[in-house]
Amino acid sequence: MDGEAKFTIEARTNGPLVVKGARSIKGEDGVELEAKRVMVLCRCGQSRNKPFCDNSHEEVGFRSEDDATAAGRDRVIAYEGAEMTVTYNPRICSHAAECSRLAGHVFNSNEKPWVQPDKGTRAELETVIAACPSGALAFEGREHRLPEGRADIEVERNGPYWVLGGTIDAVSPGEGSCLEKFVLCRCGLSGNKPYCDGTHRDKGWKSG
Repeated sequence: MDGEAKFTIEARTNGPLVVKGARSIKGEDGVELEAKRVMVLCRCGQSRNKPFCDNSHEEVGFRSEDDATAAGRDRVIAYEGAEMTVTYNPRICSHAAECSRLAGHVFNSNEKPWVQPDKGTRAELETVIAACPSGALAFEGREHRLPEGRADIEVERNGPYWVLGGTIDAVSPGEGSCLEKFVLCRCGLSGNKPYCDGTHRDKGWKSG
């Protein structure tokens, strides 16, 4: 994506996400929505017109900075293999589970360690790291991979916004994060706003 004009996202204080210049956006069902030059997206979790804002944040008293504690420690954990090392930051993870879906023999939360690089090929690991929407997974040295064919913004069912190729006016979500892809909270419950920290899953949040 080098050389391409990046779209921008403004996380308004106690308000929505204002997206400017995104070329594509997909809804929860995978259907492409109309990408307008400026889009205002809900992040309080209460809009009746999700994913778009309907000013419900004012009704519910949404606060972009609250006392919520971010889930997961902000640290990069290295899982070493004979030839490949995969790194993971639990603070950044949104629990989309793309890793276990694509390579459950390598990424299995029921085993210890839950990441075992030697059980997979480099091609499998590259596919998983590219698919990881939050950038929590990478190769050692903060070497990320980007997915192909994904919309600029994708709305995960009962989950966050997957952003690819945009920039946001906020500090990074955590150590080792990827500037090219990240996930943004839309349930209003994250302790790491504007980013998702997986709290939607822990709290059982539903988008509709």
